[in-house]
Amino acid sequence: MSINPEELFSIRGNKTVITGGTAGIGLGVAKHFIAAGAEVIITGRRESGTDIAAAIGATFVAMDVANAESLSAGLAQAAEHLGGSIDTLILNAGTDLDAGSYENLDLDAYKALFDINVFAVAQGIRDGVPYMQAGGSVIVTSSPSGELASPMLSAYSASKAAVNMIVKTAAIQLGPKNIRVNAVLPGIVESEMSATTPGREEMLQRLTLNGILRKAEEMGGTFHFLASMASAPLTGGTVDSDDGIRAGISMDVATRVFS
Repeated sequence: MSINPEELFSIRGNKTVITGGTAGIGLGVAKHFIAAGAEVIITGRRESGTDIAAAIGATFVAMDVANAESLSAGLAQAAEHLGGSIDTLILNAGTDLDAGSYENLDLDAYKALFDINVFAVAQGIRDGVPYMQAGGSVIVTSSPSGELASPMLSAYSASKAAVNMIVKTAAIQLGPKNIRVNAVLPGIVESEMSATTPGREEMLQRLTLNGILRKAEEMGGTFHFLASMASAPLTGGTVDSDDGIRAGISMDVATRVFS
């Protein structure tokens, strides 16, 4: 069997839809995919979405993932822009809305967070897969918090844990169609969300194994791999792209605790 690595890793011409693509990781991944030759639709709620898309060579489709009708219509419109089919569906839209601790839980905020982080992912798969063919790839942006509980992010952690199980069960159900479903677990990435996180620099030292704050574009390579045929055997996976957060405690924490 002859292997052509360039073709194996190529996403040139890949018809890609990225929800939550006007900022943060979604925008960074969109820039990477466009540079690699993919045809990209980004979605979001921003009024400036059309200008953001035009600046990077993408197409914008207005979508509110918390609204079921908007999500369904947006995916249909995105597929139409791409000639009726989607090769890679990146369900990236998410929020870290604070619902408080379980002692004073804000149930409305908890539900709102699950609407965006969980139900929109489930619906995105349901409504996006009909536009996909065998060999298609669904990629969900999850978080290390979904597998490593965080007491300060109880609702967020619960939502990402649910997402990780959606990925696994969807991969099983879509396996016969040869449509793969995987999740990427980014670490601490420069974004509007992380910019407002209190104690970000100390968190970098304590959580990551190298203290590096990643640019959003640096996440593009992991998503690129999952969209390419190089990752063809990989489905139902949660792919760490977190600078070692889930590997274990950092040297900074170990030194503080054990010295």
